[in-house]
Amino acid sequence: MSFCKETVLLNGILRGEGRQRTCRVRATRNSEFPDESVIAASFAYCRCCVEDSDDFPDGDYEVEFDGHKVMLSKKNGQYLS
Repeated sequence: MSFCKETVLLNGILRGEGRQRTCRVRATRNSEFPDESVIAASFAYCRCCVEDSDDFPDGDYEVEFDGHKVMLSKKNGQYLS
């Protein structure tokens, strides 16, 4: 079994506080490959953050990307997971 960790930039949808918009999400993707395979058997994301800024108010949000959903809070203009 081999593993790969890479930082990726993905398109996502940010929702919350009665608002919605598209966004860019930077995340670390951890992939697991069976021996000698070029196709990942599984993968997971961690360290997800919204890359672009907006005028949304501080509050609770959800970002959806690549079939995954992550809960975030916006405080002082920064999205935190």
